[in-house]
Amino acid sequence: MKKNTMSTARIFCAALPLLFAFSMRAGAAFEDTPPCAAAMGMAGSAAALEMPGCFGGNPALYGSARKFALSTDFLSSMRVPQGAADFRAYSVGAVLPRMSQGRFGTIGIGGAYRDDGGSVTEKTIFFGVGTWQLAETQVGAVDFGANFKILQAAAVKGGESKAGAAADAGALLRLGEGRTLGFSVLNLNNPSLSAGPHEGRAPVSLHLGAAEKRDDYTLSVELARRTASSSGPGNFSVASGVEHLFRQYRGGVFASRTGLFLAERSAALGLGVGFNRQASEISYSLSLPLSGTIVAAHAVTFVLRFGERDVESEYDRIMRQEIKYRKDLLMALDESAVREALLREQLLALKADIDGMAAKLRAAEGKKLEVRDAREKLETIIARQRGAEEELKALEEKRKADKLASLRFDFSLDWQNYLKLKSGRAPAGVLRGVLQRLVAQYQDSGIDISQATVELRGLVGN
Repeated sequence: MKKNTMSTARIFCAALPLLFAFSMRAGAAFEDTPPCAAAMGMAGSAAALEMPGCFGGNPALYGSARKFALSTDFLSSMRVPQGAADFRAYSVGAVLPRMSQGRFGTIGIGGAYRDDGGSVTEKTIFFGVGTWQLAETQVGAVDFGANFKILQAAAVKGGESKAGAAADAGALLRLGEGRTLGFSVLNLNNPSLSAGPHEGRAPVSLHLGAAEKRDDYTLSVELARRTASSSGPGNFSVASGVEHLFRQYRGGVFASRTGLFLAERSAALGLGVGFNRQASEISYSLSLPLSGTIVAAHAVTFVLRFGERDVESEYDRIMRQEIKYRKDLLMALDESAVREALLREQLLALKADIDGMAAKLRAAEGKKLEVRDAREKLETIIARQRGAEEELKALEEKRKADKLASLRFDFSLDWQNYLKLKSGRAPAGVLRGVLQRLVAQYQDSGIDISQATVELRGLVGN
């Protein structure tokens, strides 16, 4: 912070010689006046003052506007910084923040009309641009701005008029923590404008100012050097002002402003009030001369900022949303608890069903095992039965074969006995009786008795 303060002091010292460099005298119009009612309440110290609608004192201030805004101003005064005057001024302006090639900037456009006591009228159309955080340095952020103006002065009587072009330039150094340092040159090219009683050039004005902005107050100071105008010779001035804010809960923000303007032939006390509610702001100020005829100057400014929300209203909206979210969350939690209880009941019922199905499956598996064992036992019994049947069949065949063999053996013995009888010349009747017995005994036994049958036929035939 100490380093920033020393840098600010060095810049002030470097700029002071420029403020005294313009001392030539010539008649002119289009003198610089407070750019808005808020600045007038702070004695016109606006070269570094970042306030909506108060960018006319330094075009580099355009960049501080972050929302599209419209402003209208009215000023009635009997003097200008160079001396006595009598005029009414009306103006309207707009600022439009934009982004170009990745950098933010603000465009300003507007016009002004001034009536100098019914003798001369002055018209101004301006187009300006200001940067935002253009360059970062060790000291702070630097911004620049410029205005291009078309000026026209016209004599009410006679209709004589003269038009010309003028330019304003400005620079702004943002030191951080709400501190700003501004420098501007108005009517840089000192254009020649002569109409009726006004002859000469638009005065060149150099302004060097500093401001510090906190949550509830703003301080500003400005040094200025002006060339001569139709209202008087050039002069040097010092101005300073302060603004206090009074924040009301859900009721907007009230502001009080005061300032002191000191010049070689002009001194004035500035007083002002303002009210800011959401996206609109209105300011009123008066300036009381401290010398000469005391006739107060009056200024009114009205500003509309589009797309901007009041902080307190935004806080209330956020709180209402938070309450709604919490209420919805509690309802959702209650619904979740009910659903959780239902799901728990469903899970218990499903678990009971699963346990029952598992028991049934286990019982079915047990039955399957019993059926499988019974089937295996049945298959074993059937296999054993088949083995027994085959063994029985084999035994029956063997027994039949043995029986046949025994019959063959018996028949063979009987046949041998027959042959012995035959060889012993036994009677035919005996032989026939023996053969008939053999044939009758062995005829259906399944053995071959063809020998006995042939023998018997032979005996019967004889």
